[in-house]
Amino acid sequence: MKKIIFKNMANLVVLIRSLMIFLVIYFFKVPSLRTRVWGLIFLILVALLDWLDGYIARKCKIESKIGALMDTLGDRLTENLLCIFFAYMRLIPLFMPLVFVARSFVADFIRYQSFTSGTSTFSINKSKLGMMLVASRPSRVLYLVSKIAVFFLAGMVLVLESAIITYSLDLHIYLTNLSQFVYYMAEFVVLFNIIRFILLIYDSRHVLKESFGKRK
Repeated sequence: MKKIIFKNMANLVVLIRSLMIFLVIYFFKVPSLRTRVWGLIFLILVALLDWLDGYIARKCKIESKIGALMDTLGDRLTENLLCIFFAYMRLIPLFMPLVFVARSFVADFIRYQSFTSGTSTFSINKSKLGMMLVASRPSRVLYLVSKIAVFFLAGMVLVLESAIITYSLDLHIYLTNLSQFVYYMAEFVVLFNIIRFILLIYDSRHVLKESFGKRK
């Protein structure tokens, strides 16, 4: 039993952070300043747990293809729910969740096909651009940090709104500027998402051709 738990420690962290995102959304939806601050704190914890699961897997040498798929599943659940929520709150453009959800379905289908053929998640990208903008660690870190920045700053907008109402503060100009910045950041993330998606499709063309060929 202990051996099973040890092998799945990283997956357990993924499960915890996936469930925590529902708390984050609930806290942000409540108009109370204190509650929204808690939402911001939990959002930071979710981001830290996203780093922690990979660290545990590498440190304990329990990395696996299933673990990589679980990590991707946790990422998809987290980012798609946050995108939908913040678009509902009109803090990010509607096309952001539309692009993210559509991309996640197609990209995960491609990754599943690659998984069944024995190819790991980021081994698909063989082209120079694919390696540089999709598979490389700097590109993955930039993409992750950009997403976290959008969600964190959108959460800050909600906190600032509650602070203005609670304490009758004259900070509307800061609220407007921050809201605009979040919107521009969201557009950048969507563009980066689309570029990475196109490269993923291009680099996985041989896997897809082989997979569909087997269905004939």
